[in-house]
Amino acid sequence: MRRTALLLAVFIGSTSFALDEVLKGATDMTGDLARAGAQFFDEAVRSELDAVNRELRDSQNAFNGAKDEAGRVAAMERRNKTAVRLGELLEACPGKLPIALAAQNAVFPAITPVELPGDSGVLLFRVDAGDGPQRCALADFDFAKVSHPRLPIRVTPGCVTWVLVRFAHVPQLKTAAELEFSSQDDAKTLLPLTITSAQPGTLALRVVSAETGRPVPAMVRIVRKLDNHFVEPPNATDFAPLFDSQGSATARRNANLPGRLAGSCWCIPGPFTATVSPGEYEVVVHIGIEYLPAFDTITIVSGQTTEREYTLRRWENMAKKGWYSGDDHVHCQILSDSDAETLMTWIKAEDIHVANVVKMGDIYRTWFEQRGFGPKYRVQDGDRVLSPGQECPRTHDELGHTLHMNIKNMIRNTDQYYLYDTVFDEVQRQGGLSGYAHANSGIFHVHRDMSINIPKGKVDFVELLQFAAMGTDLYYEFLNLGFKVTASAGSDVPWGGTVGEVRSYAYLGKKKFSVDRWFEAVGKGRTFVTNGVMLEFTVDDALPGDEIVVDGSKDLRVHAKAWGSSEYAVPTKLEIVACGESVKQVNSSDPKKSEISVDFVLPSGNGFWIAAMADGSDGSKAHTTPVYVVRKGLRFWKYDAVDDLIAKRMTSLAEVDALVADTVEKDKRG
Repeated sequence: MRRTALLLAVFIGSTSFALDEVLKGATDMTGDLARAGAQFFDEAVRSELDAVNRELRDSQNAFNGAKDEAGRVAAMERRNKTAVRLGELLEACPGKLPIALAAQNAVFPAITPVELPGDSGVLLFRVDAGDGPQRCALADFDFAKVSHPRLPIRVTPGCVTWVLVRFAHVPQLKTAAELEFSSQDDAKTLLPLTITSAQPGTLALRVVSAETGRPVPAMVRIVRKLDNHFVEPPNATDFAPLFDSQGSATARRNANLPGRLAGSCWCIPGPFTATVSPGEYEVVVHIGIEYLPAFDTITIVSGQTTEREYTLRRWENMAKKGWYSGDDHVHCQILSDSDAETLMTWIKAEDIHVANVVKMGDIYRTWFEQRGFGPKYRVQDGDRVLSPGQECPRTHDELGHTLHMNIKNMIRNTDQYYLYDTVFDEVQRQGGLSGYAHANSGIFHVHRDMSINIPKGKVDFVELLQFAAMGTDLYYEFLNLGFKVTASAGSDVPWGGTVGEVRSYAYLGKKKFSVDRWFEAVGKGRTFVTNGVMLEFTVDDALPGDEIVVDGSKDLRVHAKAWGSSEYAVPTKLEIVACGESVKQVNSSDPKKSEISVDFVLPSGNGFWIAAMADGSDGSKAHTTPVYVVRKGLRFWKYDAVDDLIAKRMTSLAEVDALVADTVEKDKRG
């Protein structure tokens, strides 16, 4: 049925729980209620509502992840206990609006004009349709998409439903609207509304580089303190057309960044002027992790212009040290110069040098089309490069996702789709690099193909850091078996929040930057990965990825340094690991101590791999590719764990055998 002049999104209840729920739908509604809490509750209640929101979501996640009935029952009991408290808070809410559904069509008297804080806001209704178990629901009323301002809200009969109505694009000053409440019968209860909103003000904002004094692209978040309403900059870069309807295909990016930078942000190509509702706002501006971010509180006054210029300066310039940043996992269509310009603006706003822009495929189809591959189709602006690559082959339930960089053409054969080694071989023939996505979490059964092709020497890198999560378990297992694998990192946008939220730094030394030299450095393992804190690591004169060959025992000089900015985030831990075991660790709790380091001597023994890792005070993580110490005639594996490690790989291979056998049997049955 077509509903003209209306955008309606009502979610009555949540289907995530199969057992009886108290306040069905509470998890969906409470997040929005908590964000808008200042309209309804005092500070103490808002703090409790935030805790209720977190507990509802945690218990739902526990329910969804439970492996047995006992786990599900325990999670549901935990969730229902929290929902009971939410019901008490709702009943005590002084700002709720009671609606009693009539047995026949009825029109309520217009309530006192409702004042919203600006062009958006929420109202909370207690809709009484009976004495059954209470529920929660959400409804959206977007005035930009209506011609007749009436919102039908259908509730479950025989119970009380708490309905949070979210208003968007509310016209200035005074607006008439109608809410039409009903249950399953034909009777409708109409509530006329008069909505008022304050006259807006104007915000003029520009971001300037301290190095050049000129405006630069940046990432910006502007949020109203009263209700956590986000202001989208009018010139925000629209990524949706480039995302093939995959992932979070919006201009609004939910950045997986550590500390205060986490959360929604928009990419702006330059200065803007915006009409903004009056009130107090928090502003966050950042350009990648080498610049100090700006945090500000501003007040927008009706009818007045507020001007802000944020000059961002570097706390570090890694390129001057020979280290250039890259993101190995960026999904984005590039079919035109306009597409390329859009993505280039984004990597400038996040201060990334190399983006591996991957066309994605599975056995059925491909996404994120490219104009072509190889040097001819790279897009370069100074020392920033968009280089087309691929994420394919890619299976969810079988062998995992693979990534490839610096390829000359898309390599894809659906007749041999599960033979990943054929793709690795062709990538190597073309001079490219191959690796695995999501190795930090091990999702999509990536351990299976890793067990096949890492021992064959066909794999260059694995993603160690993604979605703000460092995961070393799988990585260490293969290193401990004596295989060399480079540490890499990728954002996986549009599933990730923003490009470069995790990044790989590759060392070019004193050589002038070129993307070919960057790929060469990655191929040599001259990398570390990070989302904030920086790392320096050498063994004797060897850098990450290098091999030190010893003939007999030798003392090795190990040096490592982790550093940050005393004005924002500093290192709190620096640890040296050899064959997965900690051999040296230093900690710091001094918020002004911008660096910590270690220098010590370690005997080479029978050989090992050795790497540095660090934590930052903002929650950031960093990890280097190892230096490989090889004693002649021996392997650098973890000797006392070899049996267990090989058993794990054999289990992985047995899983592949079982998949093949199952498929053969299914084929026999047609």
